[in-house]
Amino acid sequence: MGQGRVLVVDCAPGTTALTELAELTRLGLEPTVSLRRVTDPELRSRIAAQWRTVDFDGFAEEQLARQLEDGGVGYTALKCRAGIPLTEAVLERATSDSLRHRLVLAGRAAAGADTFDAAAARRLGVTLLTTPGANADAVAELTLALMLDALRGVSRRAQALREGSWAAATANLPTGSLSGARVGLVGSGATARRVAELVRAFGAEVWVFGSPRFTPERAAGWPGRRVGALEELLRSCDIVSVHVPATPETRGLIGAEELRLMRPGSVLVNTARASVVREADLDRALRDPASGPWHAAVDVFETEGTGFASLLGDNPHCTLSPHSAGMTRSAMQEASRRLVAGFARHIAEHGLSLPAADRRPADIGDRVV
Repeated sequence: MGQGRVLVVDCAPGTTALTELAELTRLGLEPTVSLRRVTDPELRSRIAAQWRTVDFDGFAEEQLARQLEDGGVGYTALKCRAGIPLTEAVLERATSDSLRHRLVLAGRAAAGADTFDAAAARRLGVTLLTTPGANADAVAELTLALMLDALRGVSRRAQALREGSWAAATANLPTGSLSGARVGLVGSGATARRVAELVRAFGAEVWVFGSPRFTPERAAGWPGRRVGALEELLRSCDIVSVHVPATPETRGLIGAEELRLMRPGSVLVNTARASVVREADLDRALRDPASGPWHAAVDVFETEGTGFASLLGDNPHCTLSPHSAGMTRSAMQEASRRLVAGFARHIAEHGLSLPAADRRPADIGDRVV
């Protein structure tokens, strides 16, 4: 088996990075690690002492493409955690026949791959791997926390007390609660199921609107009632929580019309993808007492990172969270472990490179909707 090269755009957090890089090396992949998002000086030094390092912005398409070309050397594999722009243009440059190592494998230690061009990857023979379900517990935990904050106003009341206003801190009491509430889940994957289990423990009733794969037979073992239409769920639930991936089918799934169907006083939680709930529509609905949900809690935004901007930023009826739902140590360690295992399976089946005449269609890591 020949030696391959892997570009690690962002490694696992903390010392898990060392384990991850050692495992990739053991698989016959020579890592080159970008230190751009490694902030711990000691960890940076330990990585640099054992592996080749670079420093570039993995979210900048041109920089990513240039690094994957690496002066004509190229890479066999790419590993990341965040949603880097693995576009058609980047993939074409990374798979050029002029490179000594063409890209055949790209993995993201996360559930979604919406910033990867899957069609281009299939055409160019690049296998895409993701880790659906690895962070289900973590996302479900924050979803529950956001539901409780929306209902009980924990963060708003804490801020009022810091500003010295007991009256503002105790406004709008008594509040709603999960006990006796009807929680509607949009999505029927691993995270949605875990949310269902958690809210049931608080005494909530659960309704679920899933993908076409969520048949009555599959729903039979669920801790909740299967609903056949999104509109029925929106009209009937006190809390609606979104748990679907970003796909062409889910883009704009919940917009102004759908928000108007929600009950007065209801709550919307989105820890899935920003594209599923139209941000501008949600902002308008929250500012109109006669239209849509009373409060929202959002962990995902159209513009994130250092350039963060959102209409919801100054909306007093929205709890904000910085896309952190899946960022627990245990979840990120599990995602790293699963991705390395996926790399190992691919290498066992295909080796570290594929000749041009044997480029196979890419496999997309199972996405749970």
